[in-house]
Amino acid sequence: MTTALLAGLALTAACSSTPAPSPDNRPLGNVTSAPRECDLISARTITLATGLKHYTAYGTKMDKGQRFASCSVHEEPGQEDKRGLLIEVFDPSSDSAEDLENTKTVSQGNDLPATLGPGFTARRKNDENQTIASVYGWTPDYQRLLTVSIAEGAPGRDSLADATEIFRQLKPVLLDRRK
Repeated sequence: MTTALLAGLALTAACSSTPAPSPDNRPLGNVTSAPRECDLISARTITLATGLKHYTAYGTKMDKGQRFASCSVHEEPGQEDKRGLLIEVFDPSSDSAEDLENTKTVSQGNDLPATLGPGFTARRKNDENQTIASVYGWTPDYQRLLTVSIAEGAPGRDSLADATEIFRQLKPVLLDRRK
């Protein structure tokens, strides 16, 4: 009887466990498709990568001949400390090769694939103990730097893979262009 009772308990425990949610592997698609925020990044991409349905986006508008500098996306209302996505271009970059190598070392970063050029990916914790997935990429002469950071939180998404894909698609637009 004890064996039957234990078997019954094991079967009940196995049947009552909640299955782990399946990963969200939907592709980001064209990250610059309309409608866009900051005149650059697709609203669909933002929603998929951050998990935010309601957000505020602010940054550089590219439609008036200005050079793009940044786009910051965060939860509403006014929660700037909990950004969902941050894209920044530093042109010129104030970071030297040594600065970038030190950042990579401290953040335990991994090199970008060779096809994406010099740069690295990393996960780090911010002051609120939230995990941030980031990509840093720069021109070979270190003159321009593009960063993409996503505060992890979209259920089932790989934020580092999403940040890398956003970087891959924005690199030709924001980093490889000539002055």
